[in-house]
Amino acid sequence: MESRAYGHINRRILMIALLSTPILLSGCSIFGSSDRYDYTPIDYDGSKGSKVLKTAMTQYGKAYKYGKSSPSEGFDCSGLIYWAYSQNGIRIPRNTSGQSKAGKWVSAKNARQGDIVVFRIGRRLHTGLVADKGRFLHAPSSGHYIRMESLSNRYWKPKIVGYRRIV
Repeated sequence: MESRAYGHINRRILMIALLSTPILLSGCSIFGSSDRYDYTPIDYDGSKGSKVLKTAMTQYGKAYKYGKSSPSEGFDCSGLIYWAYSQNGIRIPRNTSGQSKAGKWVSAKNARQGDIVVFRIGRRLHTGLVADKGRFLHAPSSGHYIRMESLSNRYWKPKIVGYRRIV
């Protein structure tokens, strides 16, 4: 009699597992986009900014690390941009405040690959690199990874302060 009871429980567990599989396999997509997995390749345009972006893209998927700016230690948002530009022989400020004033201002419609996009999140600034098709590359925050996101995303769009052209 005991084996029948356990058999019934095992069948129930198996049924729950089978029915839950599609939900589990969908991952975060049921809660929003996961650009880490929905990655679409970039069409690099050959400009200096494109080369900076291509350099930064080599770090795609790596974990965010506050205050860091190297592949061996990790990156925060401004550290990724600082490193990518420096790898291309271009000096820019290391922090978001400095990056938000570097180069020259450009309008959203004139932003191109490698331009810095500046966001205001509360009292803090955040920076990313313009990619293409309305996307940007950035190191979001602790517990996350370097990834692409849409500039028209309902979280990011209202937080855009402006765009800075370095090259």
